[in-house]
Amino acid sequence: MNKDIVIVANSPGELSALVKPVAEKLTGQRVILVLTPCQYTSGKELEYVKTIKNISHIVTAHQYKNWILRNLRPEINFSPKGVVLFLGGDLAHAVLVAKKLKYPAYAYVQDYIGWYGFYHNFFVPDQQCFNKFPRAKAKTKIVGNLMVDSVADIPKWNPQKNVVTFLPGSRGWQINHTTPIYENIMAEIKKQLPEAVFQVVSSPFEKAIEVRGAKTIAFEQVYNSEIVITIPGTNTARLAALGMPMIVIFPLDNPDVIPLEGLVHFITKIPYLGSKIKKILVETVNKKTKFFSLPNIKANKEIVQEIRGTINPKQVANEAIKLIKDIEKRRQMSKELVNAMGNIGGANKIAVELNEALL
Repeated sequence: MNKDIVIVANSPGELSALVKPVAEKLTGQRVILVLTPCQYTSGKELEYVKTIKNISHIVTAHQYKNWILRNLRPEINFSPKGVVLFLGGDLAHAVLVAKKLKYPAYAYVQDYIGWYGFYHNFFVPDQQCFNKFPRAKAKTKIVGNLMVDSVADIPKWNPQKNVVTFLPGSRGWQINHTTPIYENIMAEIKKQLPEAVFQVVSSPFEKAIEVRGAKTIAFEQVYNSEIVITIPGTNTARLAALGMPMIVIFPLDNPDVIPLEGLVHFITKIPYLGSKIKKILVETVNKKTKFFSLPNIKANKEIVQEIRGTINPKQVANEAIKLIKDIEKRRQMSKELVNAMGNIGGANKIAVELNEALL
């Protein structure tokens, strides 16, 4: 008889950085992925999931909503025995799925723990995260950082002279907003470093806009860069795990293009007034947030420079040139980034725990 491991997740970053490394370690059981509603969806999630080994069935976000709200069960013959694993989104979604299937629920968490009484165990990447959740200590296990696992097969930093790579993001609004900024930064770098070679990373979820004079590459090819210029997000953690020196920019000159979560998202859609509210909210979050890049957050210090607000292309170019010229600083940054992200092996440990739970 099949035993099922049901993974619950939603956004592109979670699928590539969390779901993929775990699913590919889950052998001997049937793996079912439930995609929950997400305002950051690209529409390419199903296509990407088909590239992940071991996932045999997918419940779409639409099917999930029908299942939870209308009790229209997906056309999957679920096993009487199984487990649910939360890998992103709202912890409530995995609880609802577990209730429907009468499976115990497990969760990999980094930032917060909720629905404590409904989860059998929580997995965390490191001691730092473990210490954040004293109330859940008895149910929490340190396993390692899944984002490190997600880049285990990608070559580590091995720079070629004067190669500068740009990551515009994995969502349409990010790409449309950041690409013109990146083009201006490239032009400023070229003035000071005519021999500069540019690359733009294209996400599997949303193709990058082609930039004249720049080569379009996959994330797996980023290792040859002297430095990377990126926006905040999951990729800052994955780049850090590879030891990639980087500069993080966070353009806040047009808050209207930045989606917000929950009720606030709908409030900021109110004509005229919504735009003003959103601007105030974005400015407040920016002032109160010490770091946006994940390796800086993990280390609780500035390993990589963050440039926020209205982006001055010349300023970014100047900082990029300084970093390119300072090989020792980049080597030190590379070491600190790898150390900040912690240990590999989380996916394998989670797989072992879930398989033992199904015995």
